[in-house]
Amino acid sequence: MNRTGRTAAAFAAAACLALAACTGPASMEPPVVDVPTPLPDGVNFSPDASPADADTSCDPLSSYSPGSVTAEQARALLEDPEQISIGISQSTNLMGYRDPETNELAGFDIDIATAMVQAVMGDATKVRWVPMNSADREQALADGRVDMVVRTMSITCERWENVEFSTEYYHAGQRLLVAKDSGIAGLAEMTADQLVCTGASSTSVGNIAAVNPEVQPVTVPDFNDCLVLLQQGTVDGVAIDDTILAGMAVQDPTLQVVGDAFSEEHYGIAFQKGDTDLARFVNGALAAMIADGRWQDSYDEWLAGPLATGPAALTTQYRD
Repeated sequence: MNRTGRTAAAFAAAACLALAACTGPASMEPPVVDVPTPLPDGVNFSPDASPADADTSCDPLSSYSPGSVTAEQARALLEDPEQISIGISQSTNLMGYRDPETNELAGFDIDIATAMVQAVMGDATKVRWVPMNSADREQALADGRVDMVVRTMSITCERWENVEFSTEYYHAGQRLLVAKDSGIAGLAEMTADQLVCTGASSTSVGNIAAVNPEVQPVTVPDFNDCLVLLQQGTVDGVAIDDTILAGMAVQDPTLQVVGDAFSEEHYGIAFQKGDTDLARFVNGALAAMIADGRWQDSYDEWLAGPLATGPAALTTQYRD
């Protein structure tokens, strides 16, 4: 190419660059993309929130007298007499969770369940742990997938229709978990434009409405999803049992438990409907665990510090 041709080509290239500069975007900043906040499966932003009425159709804390059921007879009631199956949580800090350092199950509920395995089987290793969320508890028993459930399950008359319960093994209360900088001091002061999360199968929805009919409940299949919703700012608080909230606050020190307890929650071990003899044997094992100090030792290890209080008195009463 001669000089004239090269000059013409240079002018043409310069013209193209100038045209691109004139017609191109004025700013080279990256575009802003609105990414939806991920939500857990089954989240419900408009659950039925009728205030809970006291159910007086039964005496929920009365279980079956231990009687003379032996460990051998109790084992014969299991789906597999060589191994007991127990429904638990493996994601509820302090109560039932998998320790990331040891990969072993740990927590107050796990201690209770392990003591029951030892009592029934005579060997604490003869157990099949079945992780489940709170919504699965009753159906897992009905289907025979587990022999019992030890998973922060409150004893209620409604649940007695579907399962058998042991005597009370823990007395909890529902409170509120919020961000420390939220300015929220309790459930009663929350407003209609604020959201509070709880478990879909929890007793909390009606209790929330009874305390504050203005605040909007949000439910999820498993209350552990509430922690994620609170951390990402989708909800303003979590209302569930204080034992569970204490575990969440330990996991995330930017959160705190506030307000007085607005319910009483009596935890029981649940069995398939009709398994009254298994319940009888377990009631005897629970009474022994409480009497010999193992129950208190477990409370001191897992809950005394985070709750900063002593345990509420347990109710042990029998219907026969």
